[in-house]
Amino acid sequence: MVGQRYFSGLRRRTLSITIIYETYSVRFPKADALIHYWLMRLATQFSMTDREITIIDVTESEKGVRKIPRSYRSVTGRAQASGETVPYESTLERDFAYLADFDSEVDTIISQPLCIRYRVGNGRLRRYTVDFLLKFRSEDGRGRRRPGLYEIKYREELRDRWSELEFGFRAARQLCRSRGWSFRVVTERQIRGPYLDNVTFLRGFRTYDDKAGLGLRLLETLEELQVTTPGVLLAAAFQDFENRAMAVGVMWRLLTMGYIGVNLAFPLNMASEIWFEEVLIDDSDTN
Repeated sequence: MVGQRYFSGLRRRTLSITIIYETYSVRFPKADALIHYWLMRLATQFSMTDREITIIDVTESEKGVRKIPRSYRSVTGRAQASGETVPYESTLERDFAYLADFDSEVDTIISQPLCIRYRVGNGRLRRYTVDFLLKFRSEDGRGRRRPGLYEIKYREELRDRWSELEFGFRAARQLCRSRGWSFRVVTERQIRGPYLDNVTFLRGFRTYDDKAGLGLRLLETLEELQVTTPGVLLAAAFQDFENRAMAVGVMWRLLTMGYIGVNLAFPLNMASEIWFEEVLIDDSDTN
């Protein structure tokens, strides 16, 4: 069969791939690190095709299977997310928690949700604890996204420790396949950028108090304008400077609630394009 020939071919090519990697390392020690990383991954992938992952058992807890200790070598702490505090052991994990918390489809964020005990071939017993489990809610009548396990790593760490980390990732992927979940390794490339900057800024306005009841006026004005900018919206809604200044925080709060549309992939400012979102408005939400 074609599939059988293909995989037997992988094993035959293992030695040549490994030699390519080792030769590259010797001849070009200062070459581009990214090419070096992918050659290493390729060599590892081919050399491990006949070493099966066997999951022994899985320990799970919605409160986390391990406590993150204080560390003087990395930033640890707890981030406010999903109405609870979520522990993290790096600023990258903290930023990921912020993004997950801002996603309206995310229902639950669990840090250190499960530990997988597994073996590689006939080797020793290994353990792998995943960084996060996200569970989702259905929104706007759409199907609910399947739960997902997420490992958060800096690209440099992935490159330096790939041969050590790969087996745990394979075990997690195998577990997710059996449960109908997804598994992703997420780096600073996916986490950090204008979107995170905007989310970090807007988080502070989610509980902004609209004591003067300015939110409804903002939305009525935006419905008339349909597409505009924050600066123009404020000027059109309020003639006096005092109310205009008070309405800034209210406007950002309405944006976090989904009543005002904006593309957060670009830096958010008073000249950003915003638009009216056709949603059912509860007057109590705008006050």
